[in-house]
Order: sequence, then C-alpha cells, then structure tokens
Amino acid sequence: MKLLLDEMFSPAIAAELRDRGHDVVAIKEHPEWQALADPDVVELARREQRAIVTKNIRDFRPLHAELVAAEGPGHPGMVFAPPSFRLTKADTGQIVSALEAKLAEYPGDDLANGETWV
Repeated sequence: MKLLLDEMFSPAIAAELRDRGHDVVAIKEHPEWQALADPDVVELARREQRAIVTKNIRDFRPLHAELVAAEGPGHPGMVFAPPSFRLTKADTGQIVSALEAKLAEYPGDDLANGETWV
C-alpha cells in the first residue's frame, strides 16, 4: 500500500517511512497540493493510488461512505487517526511505527475502498 499523508501530518513522517522502504508522500511536501478541498484530496489519492492518512474524520468518513456506495467511484483506502492521536514532533516515532504496522497489515492495494484506524 502507498500512503498520502493529509496536511496535518509532518513531511518528516513521510521521509522516515521512505527511509524504511515505504512509498509515502505528505501533502505538505508539494505546495501545489496544499489547501486542496477534501474531495480534491480524494481525487489526488485516486490518481496516485495512495490510501489517505488523516485525522479529519468528520469530513472523510462521510466521503468514504459516499465513494463506496453503489456505483460510487471508490478510493484507494483511508487510514484514520483518532482525535486523541498526538502529532507533535516528539510523537513522530510512534506515528511512524503505527503507520508501518498498517503498511504491513495491508500489503499491495488490500485496503482499496476500505478504512482502518491507527
């Protein structure tokens, strides 16, 4: 599985996961991707074939349901982090470990049209 980290995630997380051999990009690494509307983030993820990692549960859970409904276009997957998930610099190691565990759990495109939580 390839990941697209939503804007609330540091590019340092993507860099660390790439150093460990994973295909991960952060929206913050690409100025042209920043401040995209949520449906545009989904479209970007679809084009890039990347599961979205986000804490924006309020907006992305309804999008998930809409996209996988009958005849919906689908999506490459969504990885949700609960609101209590800390995103400080000191927590980078824990975040990397949690995402690496999800990458191992869902090899290939096994999360397509699905959701999981860290």
